Amino acid sequence: MTRNFWWPGVTKKVKKYVKGYSACQRNKNYIEAPTGKLMSNVVLEKPWSHITVDFITKLPLAQG
Repeated sequence: MTRNFWWPGVTKKVKKYVKGYSACQRNKNYIEAPTGKLMSNVVLEKPWSHITVDFITKLPLAQG
């Protein structure tokens, strides 16, 4: 926003708008570095000796 427009208090106004607008909350960019690459599981010699599960959390609710 500030690349193309500026007025006194623009940063505060934009932050307030984004905080209250649900589409911005669902689609905002994160400034954190991406996590590392996925690692494959070790292939075990004996079946069922270990069981692994990946839990995916904090997914957005489906719209519909």
